[in-house]
Amino acid sequence: MKYEDLTPAEKRWMCNGCGPQLGIFPSCVPDFIFHKACDYHDFLYWLGKSAADRKAADEQFLIDMKALAAKQDSWLSRTWFAFLAYRYYAAVRAFGTGSFSFRDHYATHDDLVKEMHEEP
Repeated sequence: MKYEDLTPAEKRWMCNGCGPQLGIFPSCVPDFIFHKACDYHDFLYWLGKSAADRKAADEQFLIDMKALAAKQDSWLSRTWFAFLAYRYYAAVRAFGTGSFSFRDHYATHDDLVKEMHEEP
């Protein structure tokens, strides 16, 4: 299953930008320039499987954020957002375990359809 193949509705259901989707403060983490990187990270966390897959998702998250930081116009912005990228990476490594979908298989489109239609 590929992120690019998701419909807009599926992406909205699965991804919420930066920060946890549930909890007391679901929107407490500002997206800044990282919204796309955060959404893709959400997808990888939903796709799930093993602890190694979670680590790979977090490492891809850092790569994606650093790439966005590098595109900034000023040295100050590039430095600031690179710093934030490492902070966001550290946060997901430290606190993201509960949001990762540990499964015996990678999620499929059938899993997505089923989960989207389950009662909350």
